Amino acid sequence: MKNMDNNRGHFITFEGIDGSGKSTQISLLKKRMEQGGQRCFLTAEPSTGPIGVMIRQCLSGRMKTDEKTIAALFASDRLDHLLNDTDGICSKINQGIHVICDRYILSSYAYQSVRVPFDWVRNLNSAAADTLRPDYHIFIDISPETAIERMKKERFHTELFETKDRLTEVRNRYIELIEQLKDEETIIRIDGSQTVEQISEEIWKNVSNIL
Repeated sequence: MKNMDNNRGHFITFEGIDGSGKSTQISLLKKRMEQGGQRCFLTAEPSTGPIGVMIRQCLSGRMKTDEKTIAALFASDRLDHLLNDTDGICSKINQGIHVICDRYILSSYAYQSVRVPFDWVRNLNSAAADTLRPDYHIFIDISPETAIERMKKERFHTELFETKDRLTEVRNRYIELIEQLKDEETIIRIDGSQTVEQISEEIWKNVSNIL
């Protein structure tokens, strides 16, 4: 369900392969929105809830499991992220707070459907999709080569999906999904090879339309 109530907050999600610069752009967008008097709440998936903690253990390799199980964990974590009483996304939006989320359903579609059938992943996430659809999915597009170089500089270790081959497959899935879902979702593709400032301005041009 898209947000059609002017008294509610808006829901903006950021997507991209690992190393795409989402965190930097999320912080810049929040700062700009708050300077304009908007109330914002930042969050991310996996969440900080109990299922999210389990997912992080799987991604780091501390807990061994298969890809279907990870996909199911993400779908469960997403519902809890939306609906929990403590800091659930739906609760924040109903309070008139804008929510900016680092990853949402498109991440599951892109990452999990590389190894698991897309229709299965989509059905798994249908309850979350029916509960809340983003006003904008902002996809920051960079090459897998650039992503790997950035991660080498910024991280001490890599996670399950952070190999060049997997990132290439995931980026290709993102591109396919943007075309496939263009009539259902509002997905904005941003050239991540631009400067930080150029990317921020392009994002703002789109987001400011709904504020």
